[in-house]
Amino acid sequence: MAVDIKWHPAIVVNATKAEMTKRMKGAMLIVQGEVLRKINVGTETRRTVPRKKGGVGVLVAVKPAAAPPTPPRVITSALKTSITHDVVTEPNAVVGRVGSNLVYARRLELGFTGTDKLGRNVDAKERPFLRPALFENLRRVVARLGGK
Repeated sequence: MAVDIKWHPAIVVNATKAEMTKRMKGAMLIVQGEVLRKINVGTETRRTVPRKKGGVGVLVAVKPAAAPPTPPRVITSALKTSITHDVVTEPNAVVGRVGSNLVYARRLELGFTGTDKLGRNVDAKERPFLRPALFENLRRVVARLGGK
């Protein structure tokens, strides 16, 4: 009596990619949640004073930003609502990404010194929120990818 074992590499590779894609999505949700918590720190940083005769307040002051590398604070929630995650399956890899499509998100994360396209001189210090979220949760991410 003999037992035949037939190896189907394509089936195994596809099943492995599907499982790793599922695990990567879970890992990226961990990072995305931490990014949202980091951005949500603090209270509103602007103050308004009502006009003398009616209605809408006038922006009179903006508190100075905290010293870097503290994460950005929420004023309009545009950055917070733009944070998304994505998982892409490539031929030899499963890639997870967490980020924002807003132009100023890159400047907040990495900082910017120079003249922008509107001709303004800018000296913005970095205020990272993506990289720290990943590094502070690296053990959880690795555990999720490992199936724990």
